Amino acid sequence: MEPVAVNRITVTRDLFAESHEAIFSVKRQKTLLYCGIIFFVFGLILFAFRSRMQAAAGLYTMLLLTGAIVVIWSLTLKKTDFRKKYRAFQQKHGDASSRVITCDRTGLEVDTGKGEPVRIEYTDIQDHRETEHLYLLLCRGHTGVQLAKDGFQTGSWYALLKAVDRAKEEAAAMQELI
Repeated sequence: MEPVAVNRITVTRDLFAESHEAIFSVKRQKTLLYCGIIFFVFGLILFAFRSRMQAAAGLYTMLLLTGAIVVIWSLTLKKTDFRKKYRAFQQKHGDASSRVITCDRTGLEVDTGKGEPVRIEYTDIQDHRETEHLYLLLCRGHTGVQLAKDGFQTGSWYALLKAVDRAKEEAAAMQELI
């Protein structure tokens, strides 16, 4: 069967950083920041009333310290998260990793040239994003597929999206029959 699209990509540190920037959850970072601020403010309030509430005298120190740590952690979360994920990528693939992504009618196969290719069904794709140099497919199980914008040897991004939509519609129709 003729593939819908074939994409070749070499993932470098710059492309890895670009994809991380696209999927990083700013909402999670803001939530942590707000929680830290709330802890810190509550600790300040208890500090102000420490002479009237003797039982809260030891609690304000823990709240102030916890709030400060959570605020600092939330402000550095993006950079530390990137370093952790890139270090894991480096240990597995080295500084650069070449891949060939072959998209057929029902799914795609990611071949790294190191072992068995990974198969991902189109119904497992939950979202897609576009960056300056990449197309990203976000799948179930916190996995994703990076496609180079200029890496399509056959087919195109739009042909791939059309195949994904068609597979999801077929799966929904099959689900209705059951």
